[in-house]
Amino acid sequence: MTKLYRRNKQLLFSWFAAMVCILLFSSAGMASSRSIQEAGITPRFNYADTWNNIHPFLMFDGYITDPAAVAPRYDFVSSAKWYNVSQYRAANPNMFLTYYIPFHRDNGTFMSSLDKLTLNQWKAAHPDWILYKCDRKTPAYEFGDPAIPLDFSNPAVVNYQIQTYGLPASEYGYDGITADNLNMENLFGACGTYQNGKWVPRYSGKYNDGRWQEDAVNWVTEMQQALHNLPHPMALILNLGYGPSLTPTSALIQQILAHSDGILDEAGFTHYGTYFLTDTYWLQAIELSNIEQSQGKPFYIVDNFPVLNRANMQWALSTYLMAKGHYCEVFISTTQNYGIDAWYNEYNAQIGSPTGVMFSSQGVYWRNYTNGVSIVNPSSKSTFRVTLNSSLTYVDLYGKVVSSTVVLPPHSGLVLLTATRGHLHIFHQVS
Repeated sequence: MTKLYRRNKQLLFSWFAAMVCILLFSSAGMASSRSIQEAGITPRFNYADTWNNIHPFLMFDGYITDPAAVAPRYDFVSSAKWYNVSQYRAANPNMFLTYYIPFHRDNGTFMSSLDKLTLNQWKAAHPDWILYKCDRKTPAYEFGDPAIPLDFSNPAVVNYQIQTYGLPASEYGYDGITADNLNMENLFGACGTYQNGKWVPRYSGKYNDGRWQEDAVNWVTEMQQALHNLPHPMALILNLGYGPSLTPTSALIQQILAHSDGILDEAGFTHYGTYFLTDTYWLQAIELSNIEQSQGKPFYIVDNFPVLNRANMQWALSTYLMAKGHYCEVFISTTQNYGIDAWYNEYNAQIGSPTGVMFSSQGVYWRNYTNGVSIVNPSSKSTFRVTLNSSLTYVDLYGKVVSSTVVLPPHSGLVLLTATRGHLHIFHQVS
């Protein structure tokens, strides 16, 4: 790649030039690949097979100072920095690397997220792309981020995202895009846009908005097709949030899953580090993971904790092992502590591969592995005392032999390894 995009006037000029490129890209570059899409052929991506043992991934990498050193540990980096790509590739050619974009917020230029436009600059460049609240003057800012929210129902915005981020990422050697904050709820009161200076309402401004949900499905569908149609096809990984009004089997979520190439579940089993996912919600999260993996697509679990101790690590790993199929990885950290090499010795546990699916017994959930067992009590209130298989000897992840009866308080889990023929499938003790 060449120089960084320039800000302000030069950046505005580059956008107008990009529109010309988009027309060429749409009419010529995508013509042959569109016929592939119409034939029902989906690009195949190099996802790691996670069936054996524990597979962690990296959530961002902004604080990684030696990418080549950490690359052998991981199969996947979500939202890798462009300047780290070549080092990852050299050290681990099979790593799956995605580039970061927000669902519909301005994210600057390909090489610098700092090059975002102000509201006045967006008004000068594309006033009809700005998504406002119902007061018709305040942009529907998200998460306190001053980046301008864009009208994702506008096909020109999708084309802009492909041209500004997708195509350069494809040329730079990424495998896909991670689209952040694909929320099925209108969380920040978005309402409408100005078209030719006239207010055009589109959403109600309320959380549960059917048109918002339909537009989200359309954006995912169009974005995936455009990424697949690139000369070097790209995967679309979604950081999906769908709220309490929808479930994994809802028609809208099924459409989202069908048009994604993988799900990044940042809520995980700790709801962004705010509370433990329990009861029905825990089961639904497991179900979502199973549905996505059954389609041959990866499911990436993020578990944040205010404090990371052994009990919390056990919760994250035991739940991960319940959800894990051939395409499932986990990132565990203190809340929002992203961009670091979050490797823990627990990841070395040689638990083997699943011998069956998750099942319920003695009030809790179990999943047997060739070298151990995962046990989870997802109840928000109940404590259970359970009896282990008396024909086996178990040790925990820290080398301690476990008695034949264990107690699991509410929202807790255990990963136990078996001792067979005098060999313990364990590793050196951690912190």
